[in-house]
Amino acid sequence: MPDIDTLTASAENCRLLGFHDLQGRESLQVVLQGDWCYVGHLPGYLPNPLTGQKEHSGTSILDVSNPAKPTLVAHIPSAPEANCRAVQVINSPRDGKRYLARNHEMASACSFQIFDITDRTKPTQVADVASTPAGAMNMAHKGWWDEGSGLYFGCANEPGFRPGGHLVIWDFSNPANPKYITNQWLPGQLRTEPTHIERGLNLHHPVVDMSNNRVYLSYARGGNVAVLDIKNINKPELIFDYSIEPQFKGPHTSMPFFGVKTPNFTPGFGDIRDYILVCNEASDAEYRGQEIRCMVYCLDVTEWKKPMMVDIFRVPDADFLTQGGRFGPHQFNETQDNKLYRPQDNRNLLYVAYFAGGLRVLDISDPYAMKEVGHYIPKTTATTIPRLKTCIQTNDVDLDYRGLAYISDRAGTGLHVVEYTG
Repeated sequence: MPDIDTLTASAENCRLLGFHDLQGRESLQVVLQGDWCYVGHLPGYLPNPLTGQKEHSGTSILDVSNPAKPTLVAHIPSAPEANCRAVQVINSPRDGKRYLARNHEMASACSFQIFDITDRTKPTQVADVASTPAGAMNMAHKGWWDEGSGLYFGCANEPGFRPGGHLVIWDFSNPANPKYITNQWLPGQLRTEPTHIERGLNLHHPVVDMSNNRVYLSYARGGNVAVLDIKNINKPELIFDYSIEPQFKGPHTSMPFFGVKTPNFTPGFGDIRDYILVCNEASDAEYRGQEIRCMVYCLDVTEWKKPMMVDIFRVPDADFLTQGGRFGPHQFNETQDNKLYRPQDNRNLLYVAYFAGGLRVLDISDPYAMKEVGHYIPKTTATTIPRLKTCIQTNDVDLDYRGLAYISDRAGTGLHVVEYTG
């Protein structure tokens, strides 16, 4: 790894443990499972050091058993110009094999692809899910694969719907033979339904709490934080719908934070409370900060039918707006070691990828008063791709079983392994 001082622009209560340049590929979702790291990429065409050949950017697999020295063991190329931003993995309890699912979006075709990665150095494609009973999908954005049941919850768009994603559920328990189960949408997404948003609502992706039979949906266009009851998987039931629009952009990610003993409530009088954590995505197309600031929100849903926004978090503008990239949150860690994240199990910490603001670490032990307790901002490198200027763009964060944070960079700066030391 290059000298740590050459890779770190700013840090507080955080230190860099490891780094990989990912050949400068533009990187989006990062997922940790055991000693392995999986990274999804935007389109690109770069050399693969394992083959010596240029490959279209798809999905990278790294061995992080030594987090100080992440090691690339495989790159699964995409078709030319395909977007493979998303990646999910399972160890199948049904056949003992390991599998990886990713999105594969092109102008001509969109699908979710499944690979056998039992030998991670030799991924083998076993399925390509490009259609539903309604016809060929024209969007396949991001999903959630539940290991125990084999159910796959994907954000897709089917014929008959307005532009934008909605939920489609498959049975991937036999990955070589995926089976369609059902879909779910909000009123107005179907073309035959009236809507106030003609360009269509847009689901970004689901977060699934299988133990409680709930799915959390974030509508980046439309503003909705929606929750489904999936006790009957064939007929998901909408049980919660709250919108943060029109004042603010719609959510990118939402996640439960339930059963929280909350400070400054009288014990036994409503001090155990339920929350939904939400963030929206900064997407300033001109990289000038000319949009309403995106934030991290804490929604109190203890009274399920009367939700109440109780706190927000955002990083002060400072000089971030002059750096030439997006500035604001994109995604907080929704998993740790490939399981739904419970902040209570990790000192009530929440890790937020903040584009030009790098990684921000929040203490959410008092959901009414979230506070930053650490940050890590990488330096640009020779592979960082200029936007308006050359600027890091921390895109996603996930945690491994050790509690280490792995951050990806949308501008090709690489993968950073960060330890919170506070």
